[in-house]
Amino acid sequence: MDWWLASFFLGAIFSLFLPIVPEFFVLFSLLLLSIIFFYYRYNYPLNISSSSGKTFTPLRLSSGVLFGASWMLFNAFNLQNLWQENNLNVIELSTKAQWAQGEVTSLHSPKNKIDAILNNNPSAANSIADKRLRFNLNVTHLNKQKLNKAIQLRLSWKNATLPLQQGQTVQLKVKFKPAHGLANLGSFSYQTWLNSKSISATGYVVNHKDNQILILKSTLRQQLFSDYKKLLSSYKSEHKSEYGSEYELTPLLLALGFGSRAELNQDLWQVLQATGTGHLIAISGLHIGLVATGCFFIVMLVIRVLPLSCFVNSHKLQTINTRYLAIGLSMVVAISYGYLAGYSLPTIRALVMLSIYWCMRLLAIKVSITRWLLLTLFVITLINPFSLFTASFWLSVYAVTIIFLTLWRFKAVLATGNKLWRFIKGLLVIQLSLTLMLLPISAVFFQQISVIALFANIIAVPWMSFLSIPLCLMSVILMPISETLSQFFIMLCLESIQLLWFYLTYLAAKSWAVITLSSVNIQILVLGGLLSILFLFFQPKFAFFCKRKHKYKTMATIFCCSVIVLGALAFNDQPNKKLNNWQLVIFDVGQGLSVLVQRENKAILYDTGALYESGFNMIDAVVLPYLQYSGIQQLDKVIISHSDNDHAGGLTVLQQSIDIKELIYNTESEKNNTESEKTSSACLQGKLFNWQGLTIEVLWPENAVSKENDDSCVLLISDGRYNVLLTGDISKKIEKKLIKLYPQLSADVLVVPHHGSKTSSSDIFIAQLKPTFAIVSAGFLNRWHMPVTAVTKRYKDNNVQLLNTAESGQIIINFSDEGVIKHTYHDDLWPFWFAN
Repeated sequence: MDWWLASFFLGAIFSLFLPIVPEFFVLFSLLLLSIIFFYYRYNYPLNISSSSGKTFTPLRLSSGVLFGASWMLFNAFNLQNLWQENNLNVIELSTKAQWAQGEVTSLHSPKNKIDAILNNNPSAANSIADKRLRFNLNVTHLNKQKLNKAIQLRLSWKNATLPLQQGQTVQLKVKFKPAHGLANLGSFSYQTWLNSKSISATGYVVNHKDNQILILKSTLRQQLFSDYKKLLSSYKSEHKSEYGSEYELTPLLLALGFGSRAELNQDLWQVLQATGTGHLIAISGLHIGLVATGCFFIVMLVIRVLPLSCFVNSHKLQTINTRYLAIGLSMVVAISYGYLAGYSLPTIRALVMLSIYWCMRLLAIKVSITRWLLLTLFVITLINPFSLFTASFWLSVYAVTIIFLTLWRFKAVLATGNKLWRFIKGLLVIQLSLTLMLLPISAVFFQQISVIALFANIIAVPWMSFLSIPLCLMSVILMPISETLSQFFIMLCLESIQLLWFYLTYLAAKSWAVITLSSVNIQILVLGGLLSILFLFFQPKFAFFCKRKHKYKTMATIFCCSVIVLGALAFNDQPNKKLNNWQLVIFDVGQGLSVLVQRENKAILYDTGALYESGFNMIDAVVLPYLQYSGIQQLDKVIISHSDNDHAGGLTVLQQSIDIKELIYNTESEKNNTESEKTSSACLQGKLFNWQGLTIEVLWPENAVSKENDDSCVLLISDGRYNVLLTGDISKKIEKKLIKLYPQLSADVLVVPHHGSKTSSSDIFIAQLKPTFAIVSAGFLNRWHMPVTAVTKRYKDNNVQLLNTAESGQIIINFSDEGVIKHTYHDDLWPFWFAN
């Protein structure tokens, strides 16, 4: 059974590596084949020389792989075909606003303005700065037509006029697009996150007089959440002098009690990330396990202490196995806590694991730890298969595996001494193993590691487990009974967290607290982690295959080979100056532009992408993560084509985040006039400079003005063999001038002017340049419909391959002696269905 469960899980994993989801007929065939293989009884001897009679069934194991893969892909097929099942064309729907009716499934995030609306104080609401409400809507009716299957929408609402709460049924005018996210190496994959939540579209609410709440009643969780927030607000107003403005700790209580982390500000997140303690405020296995275990022992203690003779039917109570009662109550409490947390993915995983464990205890079935873990993975994959492509799933599974391996490997050491000493040793050994063994997987998902995580968690884990979390839960439980008692426990909880926070902020303030990693650094760390697991946990089994006298020689040989591999990876990270190769990276920044010219770990950035009113910007979201991924720590030059927000919006953020040797920007703003001449210069026609063996020539503009699209800084980049033309937002008028000024102008790669607007890309311009690739940087289903149909046709008529970041994601063009080779995110760099 263990092998079949493992093969099922492996099949689900293997299915993630497919580029597309197969058609229904293929999936049905896979499922049918898995059933046939499962019931095929032909067995093979496990060991021909063995008389034990044990056999294994390869076809049955194959059925596990096929069943796991088909189960995952069936769910993916249903998600991707949800619009077709409802007979809807989502592309057509995205062209105009629609009326959607459904249930709000997420807790409301903005607090101040919504609270003012709830308290019937519109003047106070209007005086508060506008906040954007973000929520999920489970749509059951679209344009007053009932859907065959409900569709999940992720919506935002600027200047919200209704006090939306979880559980309410609403009718809203919305404008949405199919689920889509920016696609760049090193960046957060919003598309993957949307798929993991089964969200089919994203959009925003259009303010309209007919927007209304159809059913006012909210969920119990929302009611408790709102009441608890009011308690926290009143407590804060009474104790303002006790809290500094730098760290407001009350949002941590909302995270611990209700799993709501929307209120956490950037300062809190920075401390949690730097110290590696973010897992403590995300309700997961630690929290559910603490609640269930604590409840179990409390019930057992009460039953022992309480005289049963006091009850009328005491003889009936005495016939009940008290452990069954304790187990049942602990499960009820754990499920209730999971409800408060919104049954998030980590909570569901913990509840599944706990339920299987208690069921086995109740049924007196003895199972190994391996089977327990495999059953848990099996059930989780059945319940929520899309959790397999979330970071939290792999972190939790890996952490639980490391804990059990540590307890098994060091059981002799942990078994000696008195109870207190065994507890201290267990805490130290497990925390040390977790900190060290989690470094590789943390590096893979977050591109950084916390050096101080061990020192932070060795104190924070027991402190939060035995003080802060129980006090927080007591404040929530007592709130319906007595607000005074609840506020008392809120005070105790905040005091306990504040004491811990002093320690965490002290650690986080260290300049060496966090180490950022490039892709090669991560590969080295992962290989080192795998070798550590091999030698630390599987040394006894490894030694079994070696003769005793040769065991250490064999291990030494493997260790030396590992060092050579690690050294080769590290050496591979160094630039090879003999190779005549360089890269042009066109980022997927939506409706905007940002291009990186990269050679030998040096780089020039052309444009920064946009900065939006909400604070979201393409530098933090796209450019900086890729620079970190590539191991680039500074930019030799930053060139801004012109001052439009979609090209220059992120400049300020970029200047604050990374060292820039020279800024080339045509602007008259006071901010850039303060720059010294050594670090700032104008982009003017005729300017020519050499960089890393490349020649970069400014073809336009004639004057240092950056007010209009036609003032864009046009660059020609050449290595003597291949040419790249960066055009900004120039129009046909400037294209004509460029052809006249440079009659021999040509380009192998052209970044299409003005995102493929109808005002640019003239026939004569395309025919003159004759590019191999023309690249459009545009937003997905943007309102201007760029690139327009006429422009697309012009490039096609001239036999130019047109690429669009909205469809391909990030595009990387490699120039070398072998030629010009393109790589796109969706087809080459990350070609998996769950990210597309």
